[in-house]
Amino acid sequence: MLKKNIIANYLGKFYTITIGIVVLPLYLNYLGAEAYGLVGFFSMLMSLMMLLDMGMAPTLSREVSKLRGVDSASEKQKFKYLLHSMEFIFILIGFLVFSFVLAFNDWITMNWLKIDELEVSTVSFSITLIGFMMGLRFLSTLYKSGIIGAESQVWLNVTNMGIATVRFVGVLFIFKFISVDVKYFFAYQVFISILEFLLLFVKFYKLVDIGKFKLYFSYKAIRPIVPFALGITYSSIIWIFMTQLDKFLLSSILSLENYGYFAIVVIIANAIRQLSNPISKAILPRMTKLHVQNKDKEMIRLYKKSTQLMAVFIFSVSGIIAVYSYELLYSLTGNQEASTWAKDILFWYAIGNGTIAIASFQYYIQFAYGELKMHVQYNTVLAIISIPLTIWVAYNYGAVGVSFVWFLLNMISFLIWTPIVHSKFVPGLHKDWMFKDVLPIFISSVLFFTILNYIDIDFELSRFLIFIKLFSIGVSLLLINILTSSEGRKIVLNFIKHKKGEI
Repeated sequence: MLKKNIIANYLGKFYTITIGIVVLPLYLNYLGAEAYGLVGFFSMLMSLMMLLDMGMAPTLSREVSKLRGVDSASEKQKFKYLLHSMEFIFILIGFLVFSFVLAFNDWITMNWLKIDELEVSTVSFSITLIGFMMGLRFLSTLYKSGIIGAESQVWLNVTNMGIATVRFVGVLFIFKFISVDVKYFFAYQVFISILEFLLLFVKFYKLVDIGKFKLYFSYKAIRPIVPFALGITYSSIIWIFMTQLDKFLLSSILSLENYGYFAIVVIIANAIRQLSNPISKAILPRMTKLHVQNKDKEMIRLYKKSTQLMAVFIFSVSGIIAVYSYELLYSLTGNQEASTWAKDILFWYAIGNGTIAIASFQYYIQFAYGELKMHVQYNTVLAIISIPLTIWVAYNYGAVGVSFVWFLLNMISFLIWTPIVHSKFVPGLHKDWMFKDVLPIFISSVLFFTILNYIDIDFELSRFLIFIKLFSIGVSLLLINILTSSEGRKIVLNFIKHKKGEI
């Protein structure tokens, strides 16, 4: 099941990332950069919305994983009360957020956003729809986490791919046959969000098999998971605040048009970080289950194998995006001025997000052990340093400055904090992990780009052909990194042996 989940997660994530990037030029063409800036503003608010999660969604995932490792009617009853209490909290928070957005709609429209061409009424109506979607999608994350914990990730990815198709591609029919007004874009997204919620809700309740939905709150049911959830909550608040602060500040500093181009940078850079989700979604429930069953050696083997798989994908993708940031941006936007303005920003975000994808592995160990004290402590120190630094850099050096700070902080975290966590939970792991699972793939990537630096690659092509050439270079690096990885070589050899056996 684990292999199927990882493969399904990667296929699902690759599809949603790809389709989201492919439709970018079409969105820009229909909406314009300023209206697309409003779409980017919505994405940033959705990320900030996760501040209100209070650690409950990942906690629910862990509780579902634990429930599958035991067979007890009493434990199932406890879980039932816990779930309904979580649902009550999520619905309440979603309603309060929607009410807050309605109350401050005019202020956001007139004072925060820098509008040049869009009509005020259009922006105001769009903000209202954004508020409703924030509440609804927030509730959907709870059921998604539960489905992940149940390891029903093949179904989840198939569903995500279907939703992504109607969400990203379906709206093009709205632009073509109804209107290119951005408020119709958001109205359509509301409809898709409702459909997504219903699918997730029904599937989750079938998986946990605890009867019908009931809306009530019990502190007694919540209390046992409070310490763990609070650890995740505190860390999540710091983490999301650090990752979204720059985008929040720049939404007011930049014009809405430039913020539209910045939003494209964010989407591309976030695609790197999202490539870590398929593996984390698959291994976190399994690592937790193995630890509960006292199979820590098996858990660490899974941890090391997953690191190599992550490094193969992350170093390949982040390297291509960083080195060819201008070419990639131009292939998507067709705007030379915007591509020149954004290329350095994308470079630093790409490297920073690649670094954090690997550095996040130390958190997976802490999560599986259910001990987040060190994670909380480090994030506190990091926040004390990074938040005022980001604010100062944003107002003095703009988007390029905050992107460099993002890279620098993540690199420091990787080099200093990861070995400390490893030595605490699994003494002796870090040296083997670093030199066998991470460094060989990193070195092969650096050598690949060093060789390319001496080759005159022609990019005087159409935008489509530029994208195809970049994709081909990325696939070449991916294949090299697969062969560099010991786990990758095993997969290739097993595949060859299997094919020979069939013949």
